[in-house]
Amino acid sequence: MYKYIIFLMVWLASCKDTSEVNSAVNWGEQPELPEVSGQATFNLSGSQYYVNVMGNTIPRMPNFPALSVKGGIARGYVADLRGNPLKGAHIGVSSSLTGGFYSSGSGYTDENGYYQFSIPAGAAYFFGTAITVNYNDTPTVMALYPVGGTSSFPSGNGVVKNFVLLSYGTGNPDELAAQPSNESNYYGGALSFGFQLNYPGDPFQDPEYLPSDGTIEIELVPIEPGMYGEKRSFKIRKKIGNTTLFSIHNIPIGKYSIKAQMSDGRKLKMRAVGPLANVFEKLGLSPDEAIGTSTVTFTPNYKYTPVMVSSFKSNWDALEIDLRIAQ
Repeated sequence: MYKYIIFLMVWLASCKDTSEVNSAVNWGEQPELPEVSGQATFNLSGSQYYVNVMGNTIPRMPNFPALSVKGGIARGYVADLRGNPLKGAHIGVSSSLTGGFYSSGSGYTDENGYYQFSIPAGAAYFFGTAITVNYNDTPTVMALYPVGGTSSFPSGNGVVKNFVLLSYGTGNPDELAAQPSNESNYYGGALSFGFQLNYPGDPFQDPEYLPSDGTIEIELVPIEPGMYGEKRSFKIRKKIGNTTLFSIHNIPIGKYSIKAQMSDGRKLKMRAVGPLANVFEKLGLSPDEAIGTSTVTFTPNYKYTPVMVSSFKSNWDALEIDLRIAQ
């Protein structure tokens, strides 16, 4: 009975006060979308094993309706980069008290992109800030970016926090500095490439292995404009050196033609490998084994729900692609 009463009190406290929010919410005029076009080329040395193709810039944010802070309440809006409110986004807050006691509150956005719920007492932080969208005909859980960055706060003061669905951008700057090669620290998609090497003087030379003194060329060209009209293509030249893998991070979400070859013109055979190979029928490498050219989309963490997504991180997992010399 005691647990039921506590549950009822939390539920009643989380019910919306709609005095500031109604069907006539005015999002106002929105700024122009940032233009992402042209071609960007990157040259990686033998010791470099990742590249962030969009840098650490965050796209400009949309204009949100104003809200006042209410004590003990988490509230705000969720929108795409155009300023369109997003319905059905999950926003959660977890709080911890001295002694290791934890509690949480959460809510989903309505047709105005608005959420509101009571914050449990303690040191609070956001979690499960994500939404399910349709990406390449596949229901895909995508993380949301907290406007202004921070994802923790003292619960007693209440908080207004807005979130945006990004197609690229960086996550928590502290975690990015500590792990710049971790794909979850970027809101853009990620690809990881692995290969075997032939070393000079080695009596065993596999014709499919890559030369240790060679250079790999990967080219990504959008097949159609991305989530927000992105049309930028990317060319990455990776000098092999003593590395047997490298990754590309923060690629604007979309659908790309991917071309793989050595700098001397020899085509590379691409094959999807790892735990995400062939998991999603319409995401990943298609065909999943190809010579020279294929089509690629990005892959989220498998079977994650919006509640499972960490705040200030993305939900993209690097698609692993094995490279070999085509015979």
